[in-house]
Amino acid sequence: MSKPSNKGNTYAKPIAAVVTATLSTWASAQDVQELSVTKAQTKTESSYVVEKSTSHKYTQPLLDTAKTVTVINQAVMKDRNVDSLQDALRNVSGISLAAGEGGSPTGDSMSIRGFSAASDIFVDGIRDVAGYTRDVYNIEAVEVAKGPGSAVSGRGATGGSVNLETKKAKLDNFNDVSLRLGTENDYRGRLDTNIQVNETSALRVNLLSDSGDVAGRDYVENEKNAIAVALATGLGTNSRFDLNFEYQRQDNLPDYGIAWVRSDTPVTELVGNEYAPPPVDFDNFYGNVYRDYEDIEAYSTTARHEYDFSKNTTLRTQVRLGKVKRESVTTAPRFFSVTTDTDITFADEKTRDTENSLAALQVDLIGNYEFAGFTHDVVVGIELANETFTRHNFVATTADNLIEDGIRNNLYNPDATIAFTGVYGRNGTSIEAKAKNQAIYAFDTVTLNKQWEVTGGIRFDSFTTDYHYDYANPSALISTSDDLFSWNAAVVYKPTENGSIYFGAGNSFNPSAEGITVSTRGNTADLDPEESNSYELGTKWNLMDGRLQTNAALFRTEKTNARTDDPFAEDTRADLLNGEQRVQGLELSATGLITKEWTVIASYTYQDSEVTKASGEDIIQIGNELPRTPKNSASIWTTYEISEQLSFGAGMQYLGERYSSSSSTRARAPSYTIFDLMVAYDVSKDLSLQLNAENLGDKDYVNQLGGGHFVPGEGRKFSLTASYSFKLYFKST
Repeated sequence: MSKPSNKGNTYAKPIAAVVTATLSTWASAQDVQELSVTKAQTKTESSYVVEKSTSHKYTQPLLDTAKTVTVINQAVMKDRNVDSLQDALRNVSGISLAAGEGGSPTGDSMSIRGFSAASDIFVDGIRDVAGYTRDVYNIEAVEVAKGPGSAVSGRGATGGSVNLETKKAKLDNFNDVSLRLGTENDYRGRLDTNIQVNETSALRVNLLSDSGDVAGRDYVENEKNAIAVALATGLGTNSRFDLNFEYQRQDNLPDYGIAWVRSDTPVTELVGNEYAPPPVDFDNFYGNVYRDYEDIEAYSTTARHEYDFSKNTTLRTQVRLGKVKRESVTTAPRFFSVTTDTDITFADEKTRDTENSLAALQVDLIGNYEFAGFTHDVVVGIELANETFTRHNFVATTADNLIEDGIRNNLYNPDATIAFTGVYGRNGTSIEAKAKNQAIYAFDTVTLNKQWEVTGGIRFDSFTTDYHYDYANPSALISTSDDLFSWNAAVVYKPTENGSIYFGAGNSFNPSAEGITVSTRGNTADLDPEESNSYELGTKWNLMDGRLQTNAALFRTEKTNARTDDPFAEDTRADLLNGEQRVQGLELSATGLITKEWTVIASYTYQDSEVTKASGEDIIQIGNELPRTPKNSASIWTTYEISEQLSFGAGMQYLGERYSSSSSTRARAPSYTIFDLMVAYDVSKDLSLQLNAENLGDKDYVNQLGGGHFVPGEGRKFSLTASYSFKLYFKST
């Protein structure tokens, strides 16, 4: 039901109690032999260079992997003050964010190389469930792999995918504590503690408490509290087992931003802003603080076992159970009638009471063999997954006065505190979708000699769904069944040990039930999956004695059977699979150390996107760009260590003009450039301070694009983080 925001330490206290009890238990069972305080590394604590992918399916070093892969590691995230997945992705050009729309909630939704990747987010190689905003407090690295990846990850991944590698328990003893205070009434407290239990076992606990306003947005605020516990045994042996549990709770005031002016003939005062942002303060919030809210609970338990049959063969088994619950009421800003006046209605409220669940099993045999005179790096595996989505009908059980009384909001001076007397709750009905996926795959990289490598991969998926789509009629059912065959192939030539030239190709599939629910519009559920093919020609070089990674690539992705309007069908909403879409362009990147003191991570992407074929009412889209696909985008972040104690960092992100859709009534988001700064100082060997300034010029810009609205980017904010690191050594009694 509706409620005001519940800020404070409601959830932080029990989480803190768990961690305190855990540490106390260990302390009582052990004698502290030595306390060693180590230097807190708030500056660039290590190189930004990452040698290997976070995915075991890419068996070669990134230098010899035939596709564009960017890994954002802990060093980058710490220097840039990264809190969320969206923050981390600012370091990767060619990515544009989407806003919640219709059946899709707000959260981590993005396009990569012109195609939606909202369903292509993975955690430790397993597809993550639900749409929500992911925090990185328990993330070791964020990896973006561009180009089609269905052979690696299954359905989707047309433009690329994102994998989050979680923190694991290690054979080490350390404690990292940080507290950040900012100018937006915000704080962020973190604890990362790792205890070596014995010679082969360890326990790791990560704790988060985070709360604050959103810079540049009136009233919008977010709160997160979370705990992650990782237990590992058999470390350093041929039989290793990890058990990881994570719980996260969010209490947010959701934000759908500002309405586009979507009309050829808007009211006189909005003429000149057709299909663009209205001329208003980007701080404006058009929701209601008494009606709007968002509560999210996310749980996951992952068990992983690795067994080395020999030095050349490993069996890897991973199981995950996950669940995300979401309850929210959000005001979608819409003009009451943009052709007659500028008032914003409260009547387009979006309600969600949903539960996503996942049960997944992966089994992989990983080997390195000599056969027929060549070296083979092989991965063969199976994947079984059951996904469930339930959405309860969440309605006004007591009349919503904001709607019933026809209350409007002023476009230029909105009031978010109008009295709300309604109540929202379940009415006892729901819809449900269930999906089953069974997959088998195999990859082989053949090293022919010191100069040549050839890679091939295949995957077969059997993907079925049942979708009970009508609240009023539980027997209303749409079932889909798709058999998907995916492939990739590549050749790598190494002119020298520190360089490679490669050509890669692959395909991807987008079934109608890609997100496990399926559109009831026309004949969508009866259509075969869309298919895309992609090609990439590139070169990678490790320079400066391996300290600096560089990459340049030309790419082209073609969707050859895109859904488009069927002009001959009796149902005017029916589609055909004879549309075509194309994205081609250039990627440039550099990551690592230019000198011992100077670190950089930089990338540039040029994308030429186009609808090349369409039919029926969609024919007007031909020649238009794909949604959320800027032609030019760039990101750079660099740090310089002035002395052993003092370092300085600066960064820039540029995103070019882009559109909300490919239709004739598409809205246009202007380009923008924002700047960030960082100064870090080691007060002592154990304590350091870091000052970050984000969006230094306080730029107003469109960050997340939706069809009827957009969400502005965060305004200027400053924060100061104190970090303390120390080690504890224990001896058993």
